[in-house]
Amino acid sequence: MPEYPKPHELETGMTVEIERGANREPIIGEIGAVIGEADPTGADVKLKSGARGRVRKVTHQ
Repeated sequence: MPEYPKPHELETGMTVEIERGANREPIIGEIGAVIGEADPTGADVKLKSGARGRVRKVTHQ
């Protein structure tokens, strides 16, 4: 299983790629809030755009 960023490694304003669910394209945006606990499938975040999903990678700090 891939290693995804952990919640304590994420900060508001970081640009990340999130997955919003099966069969949906990943999107990139700025973190508005980290809303989930550590999870093997990735940290749950809400982007400033309002989209919510699991972080796959940090694209810019």
